Amino acid sequence: MSQQFSLSKYARIAVTAAAITASGALSAAAQDVVTLKFGSFVGPTSFLNVELFGAWFKKLEDESEGTLKVEFITGGASAKPQEVFDAVRGGIIDMGWSITSYNPGRFDALGVVELPLLANGAGESSVAVAGLYDQGLIDGMDSVKVLGITTADIARLHHSSDIAGLEDFSGAKIRVAGGVLSAMIEKIGGVPVGIPAPSIAESLAKNVVDASANDWFALDGFKLIDVTKSHVDISLGAAGVYLVMNKSSYDKLPDAAKAAIDNNPPMEFAKFWGTRLEDESSRVRGVVADLGDHKIITPTEADLASWQAAADEVISEWVEKTEGGAEILQAYKDNISAYRADK
Repeated sequence: MSQQFSLSKYARIAVTAAAITASGALSAAAQDVVTLKFGSFVGPTSFLNVELFGAWFKKLEDESEGTLKVEFITGGASAKPQEVFDAVRGGIIDMGWSITSYNPGRFDALGVVELPLLANGAGESSVAVAGLYDQGLIDGMDSVKVLGITTADIARLHHSSDIAGLEDFSGAKIRVAGGVLSAMIEKIGGVPVGIPAPSIAESLAKNVVDASANDWFALDGFKLIDVTKSHVDISLGAAGVYLVMNKSSYDKLPDAAKAAIDNNPPMEFAKFWGTRLEDESSRVRGVVADLGDHKIITPTEADLASWQAAADEVISEWVEKTEGGAEILQAYKDNISAYRADK
């Protein structure tokens, strides 16, 4: 009887000790979880936050063995689009994304993605520019940990009125992003106006601008469907996009979290981002095509010839004023060709 009691007592002690040990292990594990603050200037329900960044960070969290969490700070609460890079570099936020054209003159090599009539979709432009990063041809990123270098989808022309074709953009005030696209708009007689993406819809509604150069995604993602009527399906180039992390924030991560990030380099993010964004743009284009009060205009051969001549001038000017421009342009073209060959 005494022996049975002793064994039972020891069993209880063993169970209690195991519980304490397990509790301590859980506590230690909990302490190893690092929460990174991610700044995004679009709203919390945006496709970009939910289906792109949210899905990507979920993948990293899953692969981090429970050591990584990402907290979203949306709607520009952490930094305006033009402030994101410096906010990340200075440690105000751990991670952030933005569009390179919001910081003119800072990321010159990435201007290659803005060049017109080269890429046809975000899938190929994203992989092509991530290739440039891998080839050491992207400047301005040394002070941060680069998680992604990619592009928006290819910009098209969207007008607030019922127009006939490309000729109606001559003299029009057109919202653009980036110096290259501004130059292209000037070549065809338009007036380029720089406006942050979240303000485009209001600017169109108030006639601050007559039209906007955006990808199809933006018509839904930035609520432009209600303030546009005519859409010219011509490839104008894309805006460069970066996803970056503070170097100190990265250095302090547990090894498993670092491994999750390092095993998903910028090229993998570009593939993930590009195909999903292009699919979403295709969906939105289909929605617009089905609307009775909208029309999609396909440029004539004469229009395309005129735009190609203007595009050739813009491309030549970009190459001339950009350090290493010829090498960057050729590599970008080669990367696009390689992407198409693999499809």
